[in-house]
Amino acid sequence: MPVLRQITTCTEPSTVVIERRVRARDRSVDYRLEVCRRHRWLASNWTGRRSAEGAGGRCGTVTDYRPYTQIVQSHAALWLVPLTTNGPEDHGGDLAAALRAGHELLTAHREPTGVAIALEHAARIAEAVTAGSLPLADGQAQVLAALSAAETLDAGARGA
Repeated sequence: MPVLRQITTCTEPSTVVIERRVRARDRSVDYRLEVCRRHRWLASNWTGRRSAEGAGGRCGTVTDYRPYTQIVQSHAALWLVPLTTNGPEDHGGDLAAALRAGHELLTAHREPTGVAIALEHAARIAEAVTAGSLPLADGQAQVLAALSAAETLDAGARGA
């Protein structure tokens, strides 16, 4: 099932589409990112075929078809690590610990922002899944929703 993310608050129509195709049995596309001319810089770290074909959707929309683990790794590598100035560490694959560390880095010397609160919420959900008090599929969907909200809030704060 695809996951919808929004990495900008821009309401302009997209002019560029980045689509990464794969030869996997369960899907033919990893993700599809749409950005407008002004926000093309956001796509600089995204690999895939770039074209104007299919453009016109809302700027910053990502339709992600990858498995949960790959989406979370993408959030960490392309958004969370740069946001928190090269942290948090991998924490041995413990998602809750990595998210909690990101929250702590963002709140160490200032009041919590919406981004930090969403990260802390995602960490609490990941902990509940690990503890078995929340079903895996439900918890994964909620973690991705919280991360998506955090990423969109951050984009708004940066003017993207």
